[in-house]
Amino acid sequence: MHDRRGKSSGRAAREPGAPRKGTAGPARRVPVVWASAALVAAVLVTYAPSARYSFMTWDDNEYVTENPHVRGGLSWDTVVWAVRSVHAGNWHPLTWLSHALDVDLYGPDGAWGHHLTNILLHAANAVLLLVVLRWLTGRLWPSAVVAALFALHPLHVESVTWIAERKDVLCTFFMLLAIMAYGWYAARPTVRRYLLVVAAFAAALVSKPMAVTLPVVLLAMDYWPLGRLRWSAVWEKLPLLGMSAASGAITLLAQRTAVVSHSLVALSLGERIAHAVYAYGMYLVKMVCPWPGTLVPLVPLPAHGGPAVELWRVLVFAALLAGITVLAVWARRRRPYVLFGWLMYLVMLLPVAGLVQVGRQLLADRYTYVPLVGPFIIIVWLVADLTARHVRWRRAALAASVIVPVVLGALASDQQRLWADPLTFWGTVAEAYPRNGTAQNNLGDAHTRAGNAERALDCYRRAAEADPNDPVVLCNYANTLLAANRLDQAVTYYRRALRLSPRDVMAHNGLGLALRQLGRTDEAIVHFRQALEGDPAHWRARLNLGGALATAGNIEAGIREFQEVIRTHPDVPNAYHDMGVALQLQGKTEEAARYFAEAARRRRNVQIPTP
Repeated sequence: MHDRRGKSSGRAAREPGAPRKGTAGPARRVPVVWASAALVAAVLVTYAPSARYSFMTWDDNEYVTENPHVRGGLSWDTVVWAVRSVHAGNWHPLTWLSHALDVDLYGPDGAWGHHLTNILLHAANAVLLLVVLRWLTGRLWPSAVVAALFALHPLHVESVTWIAERKDVLCTFFMLLAIMAYGWYAARPTVRRYLLVVAAFAAALVSKPMAVTLPVVLLAMDYWPLGRLRWSAVWEKLPLLGMSAASGAITLLAQRTAVVSHSLVALSLGERIAHAVYAYGMYLVKMVCPWPGTLVPLVPLPAHGGPAVELWRVLVFAALLAGITVLAVWARRRRPYVLFGWLMYLVMLLPVAGLVQVGRQLLADRYTYVPLVGPFIIIVWLVADLTARHVRWRRAALAASVIVPVVLGALASDQQRLWADPLTFWGTVAEAYPRNGTAQNNLGDAHTRAGNAERALDCYRRAAEADPNDPVVLCNYANTLLAANRLDQAVTYYRRALRLSPRDVMAHNGLGLALRQLGRTDEAIVHFRQALEGDPAHWRARLNLGGALATAGNIEAGIREFQEVIRTHPDVPNAYHDMGVALQLQGKTEEAARYFAEAARRRRNVQIPTP
């Protein structure tokens, strides 16, 4: 299945990877082995610093550090939860299970191990890309250069260094396996070979639903490099498209359940089209110019609506995209890889281009992890073909094929330093977008965890000013005001958060605490009960309710709440302490002393679990 120069004849082609006549198969595999080893070494050298980094406070908490199902390790209960549950706005059971396996391998707090798994998966993807391209096209050097660009481009740092983006590298691994299986199937179609394609594609979908457009890419492969595009190839994709449709429906339901997608009313069709055009163009600019300072991890949408991009930028990128499309169609006979690469870029980026807005970002580097393979193929194959007959140009191209990946690797190494810790990460984003509520809110959280109370308070204030309609931001600001003993202000912001999200458990619990400290115990009890209505397992709200009931004179009711916390969360020292206080109020001194002693023992030996 070598590169074609003319129109597909529709005839059966040689099996991909089969040696040419007169060439020994093992001898031809030796350069592939060396190129693969070089790719793995380059990835390990470039991304080794990531293994020293901590968990982030951006999704890593929901995925690993504060996810009790994942932190419990790989078990049958974890499998059932992963398959049945929608969590963090996603349904991707294979990704959850991979994180749970890492917990078994490296421990619940072994961030280095989670990073290492991502790095190894990225290295495996680079090698798979090399092998698949070499196998399908018969051209080693262009395949190796494309794989090197994929392995070392700084746009891919986010997918590799961010633990929560395990879904990216895992999904890509199975997509590449599906492409390899499809090449095998195309050479000699059988049911068994087709089922391998289905299995690999299913694994990709349950790792990350971005794989939904892969059947269209496989159809484009039938044009180049397989040369078998005909109606039967279209019908072959229908079962795969059915799987894509099912995955897309599940994904939309998951996002609506988690309230992570913007309403299509909030962003008009025109705005979404403009965002998509801008994203398609801007990712190409970032691909060509990935300089330090240009790859900010989060490019947010405006918090208060309005155009996110100037019209002239949209028009320029629209003209660029149209021009490339025309050139790709024009060159389709002599250089079919141009049309294939361009279609791959357009199709693979489509689910996250902005037509269906998910989250609050306008751009995200992680979305380019697979789509950029298309432009890489176009550039490398064009350069290889245009310089093939000129010795000097060919030498220059060979030198560039080494220099460019080395430069990209250095830029990637510099880019990943932004992910060293939450303070560095959110400080960078907040510096780039000082009026963005999400950035200031998360920077405030990072300062809180670092013990910088005053700086955290200032960040949360900026976040509340920038995004006054976000209940999470308002609640976080209120929590910090409460910790600073600014109770009246805390009550004001808790109430604002509850007006926007009346069932917010954290806001009800925080408001109850503030009211109790203000001496308004009866009102506090009402809010603690409302918090428990929203989440009966919220042990902090139950503990606070017990304390408020005891303060109000209903000691027996308070004791029942303490007993329930001790039953469900026996490692919480404060539950034993508060039980001791309640028993002491009843005059049961000896029994109270036992609970005080138990509280002291558990404070020495047990870490308080995350609620």
